[in-house]
Amino acid sequence: MPGPARLPKLLALAGLALAGVAAIAPAASAPGGARAQEQQPRPLALAAASLRQDGDALVLRLATTEPWSPASLRRTGRSLCLRLVFERAGAVTSRDVCVRRRGRAATLTYARVLRSGASGPLHALDARVRKPSPRALTARFAPSALNIPYGPLRWRVLSTTDGCRIADGRGCFEALPPDGALLTLRAPQPIGCRVRGPAYVTSGARAARVVALTFDDGPSSYTSAVLDVLRAKGARATFFMIGQQVGGGAGLVRRMLAEGHEPANHTWQHANVSAGGAAAASSIRATNDAIARASGFRPCLFRAPYGAVGQGLIGLVRSMGMTTVQWDVDTLDWTTPGADAIFARIVRGARNGSIVLMHDGGGPRSQTVAALPRVIDALRARGFRFVTVSELLGNGRVMR
Repeated sequence: MPGPARLPKLLALAGLALAGVAAIAPAASAPGGARAQEQQPRPLALAAASLRQDGDALVLRLATTEPWSPASLRRTGRSLCLRLVFERAGAVTSRDVCVRRRGRAATLTYARVLRSGASGPLHALDARVRKPSPRALTARFAPSALNIPYGPLRWRVLSTTDGCRIADGRGCFEALPPDGALLTLRAPQPIGCRVRGPAYVTSGARAARVVALTFDDGPSSYTSAVLDVLRAKGARATFFMIGQQVGGGAGLVRRMLAEGHEPANHTWQHANVSAGGAAAASSIRATNDAIARASGFRPCLFRAPYGAVGQGLIGLVRSMGMTTVQWDVDTLDWTTPGADAIFARIVRGARNGSIVLMHDGGGPRSQTVAALPRVIDALRARGFRFVTVSELLGNGRVMR
């Protein structure tokens, strides 16, 4: 990625010709050149433009000095586009994201800007687009949809007319900011999730070939080895953690999050909280606070120690914005039955949507660590994918 010092060069290196729906040639010459230029439509005057990152999305806002619609842009031979310039694999690359009409509504399309200044193939962009007033537009879309890497980019909004070549400087366009602005895209960080569905679950839906591996009673000295296996195998999991152990394992919690796993709540000190009440609420809240301090992530999943639940506890947990999660495949690994027995119980019991109970703390867990690579290989060979419990349940992520 280029450093900020190199970014001012990106617009010049990428070329400044506008890409439209297809390759746009220079405006044809006509007798009485000055008179022909006067007959060309003028670009919409830009009043304001902004681009910011919001979690895993880019948010564009623009305003003009006169009203317009997607239909009127096409009818009058005008364009409104966002030019994005960034570096990928050592080469400067540009994308144009342009307003188009879908029925009577506004939508976005995008194209790669070629070295010639023409555009590559046009693609529809999955975006949420609104026109809050006749002179304004807001849009939200994922930079990943444009294959834009995290790092610095330059942007500006371009208002142009058909046949305009910006590099010619013939006054057929407006740009805001005039020379572009720098925005550094950072990898979004999950900070929580939004619960959906029942307040109490033992599995996910049975339609999809997915399994959620879960680990209780950590973080501990075994957690790092579990994470190593998951990383080597490309599998995600969910960790139900003891609050009083989180402070000493804060680095492990941050690693979980960075590697795509989900931190979750298993009370402060593994007490039986099945009756609910103030003590249970305090234990659960303190654990959420400890996980948030360690990683910035506030859990939305809770697992009751010993699997001991009652309606009062389930209601309490849901009132705290969380789902009580148990399991439908129990490895009994806490009894240290041997790696082969752990492996067999998982492979025999796993079904679509299963939640598998294992432990990365609370005792010697070397057998669980030893069984885990074989478990992942065997289930993957049967067509299973490995997801977090929130992914299994369809919980939405809150990103920062």
